[in-house]
Amino acid sequence: MWTVRAGRVHHGPMEHLTSREHALDLAEGNLKEAQRLLERGKVAHAAGDIDDARLASLQRLYETALEDLQRVRKEN
Repeated sequence: MWTVRAGRVHHGPMEHLTSREHALDLAEGNLKEAQRLLERGKVAHAAGDIDDARLASLQRLYETALEDLQRVRKEN
């Protein structure tokens, strides 16, 4: 749940001075999660647990998250 306190956006344990800081935090978190999923996907692919299409999907997810972070950084 979002609350605003003294000009700060507060969402859970994180406070942000601006929505841009919030966007940056989200983009960084998304990239970290996409990287984690891709790394696990590579291990699963090597073990034969997922197919090429799923690995490619995880790679695209990572690339999209990276592009988003770059866009947010540029806008800040």
